[in-house]
Amino acid sequence: MAPKLGDLSKVPPKQKIFLAILVCLLAGVGYYYLYYRNASQSVASLETRLAELESKIKEQEVIARNLPSFREEVRRLEEQLGLLLEQLPNSAEIPNLLKNISDLGRESGLEFLKFSPQGEAAKGFYAEIPFSLSLNGEYHGFVLFADRVGHLPRIVNLRDITFSLPRTAGDNRLRVNVSCSATTFRFLENQAAGDKGTKK
Repeated sequence: MAPKLGDLSKVPPKQKIFLAILVCLLAGVGYYYLYYRNASQSVASLETRLAELESKIKEQEVIARNLPSFREEVRRLEEQLGLLLEQLPNSAEIPNLLKNISDLGRESGLEFLKFSPQGEAAKGFYAEIPFSLSLNGEYHGFVLFADRVGHLPRIVNLRDITFSLPRTAGDNRLRVNVSCSATTFRFLENQAAGDKGTKK
């Protein structure tokens, strides 16, 4: 039989307090599981998302503040690239460069005994073009030639330089045979264009 409202007045005070506490606990547990737990999880998730967005906003603000300096850096790097590419001739300029080297040797009083281009070797966006040289002339003529080659606007490296024993020529001047390898470089336009295409 269900208790009636009048029956509650007959319940001892300790049991009334216990029932009141039990009802409050059940209401609190129900509130926690039905509303508070979901709401607190949503709040925690939203706070995490807010922190992420604030972090991204700060990063974007730093980028926005530094945008003029980034643009200046890009402009400076493009200028440097342009200067470096000027030192790397394309394939059409290689014959002129080799002719200039030959002319510098003759102007320095050297006779070319051998001027032999080797195979080109691709190295990414540029290619190495080695060639071997054999020259005859006075020692200081070769030094002058090496200095002039070093001052060319294009990069040319001389290495593996060997001198023969000096010999007296018909004009009573000491002459030496000089053998060396030289390497110049050229810009590979197709490779650079391919690299730019893959970066986009």
